[in-house]
Amino acid sequence: MSRTPIQRGVRYLWRILRETAAIYGRIGGGESAASFAYYALFSLVPLITLLLSIGSYLFPGDSANAAIHRFVPIGEDQQTLLWNMVLSLENKRGSVSIVSILILTWASLRFFHSLVLSINHAWGTRRLPWWQMPVKNLLMILAMSGALLIGTVVPAILQGLGRILKSLQSLINEHFPMIDVAHILAVVDISRYLVGTLVLFYSFAILFMLAPRHRTKFSQIWLPALLVSVLLQVGQAFFVNIVPKLVNYSAIYGTMGSMMFLLLWVYVAGVIIILGGCLCAALGHLRGHAYIDHHQIGSHPLGAGDHPEP
Repeated sequence: MSRTPIQRGVRYLWRILRETAAIYGRIGGGESAASFAYYALFSLVPLITLLLSIGSYLFPGDSANAAIHRFVPIGEDQQTLLWNMVLSLENKRGSVSIVSILILTWASLRFFHSLVLSINHAWGTRRLPWWQMPVKNLLMILAMSGALLIGTVVPAILQGLGRILKSLQSLINEHFPMIDVAHILAVVDISRYLVGTLVLFYSFAILFMLAPRHRTKFSQIWLPALLVSVLLQVGQAFFVNIVPKLVNYSAIYGTMGSMMFLLLWVYVAGVIIILGGCLCAALGHLRGHAYIDHHQIGSHPLGAGDHPEP
């Protein structure tokens, strides 16, 4: 009995979810997320300070500061705690110099360490040459600098476009009544809010493409990158609006409450990102682009018949 397209799609979706869960369990995704939270706790402040230092060369005023503040997916209390530490480091560090940027770069490299390792493990690569790990981590930092560029320039362009449309609204309505300026302004405003998801998508697309030693294509990683970006935005809203009403971390941990809450969110974010990496590997496996044995580690292409498409 032949299956309908819907049945084949559901079956293929189930296979993807099952494969993703199997890979996540094989690589110890929970432990890897905890390792990411540990490294992030020590390297997040130097990483943001490094991005601010780079941004100060490229953008005037507080443009880089505002962009990072807007796109770091944590709540206001955790933002306050994080930025107080960043400002303290900035004040003690003094003026920006090449040496200070090199020191901050070295301190920031560990931020991506666990993510790069976990994504490679998901693809079946257990060991990386000694020089590849710092190179990949440095590439991730450069990608974050690109995300900073997008997050700073695109909102400024959209804001300028909105101001121009508002100043010309009466003229456009008079000479071009068929153009609804109000709807265009609404689209521009919505686009400014979508830039956060765009920046996250860009960052995770770069991560899922550059982190694996296995060769990957954009067609293999765009869906996991988009899902991770959306889930992080949803998770941020949940942690900001729901979790504080359920658990009072300040009552449990006192003055360390904000820090523990930030650590919990970084761990959950790590789980989401690592699951995205496992989904990339699962898609590559089921489409015949990679071989992933959950008992033996290796990578090699299989024939199309071994991994039928729906």
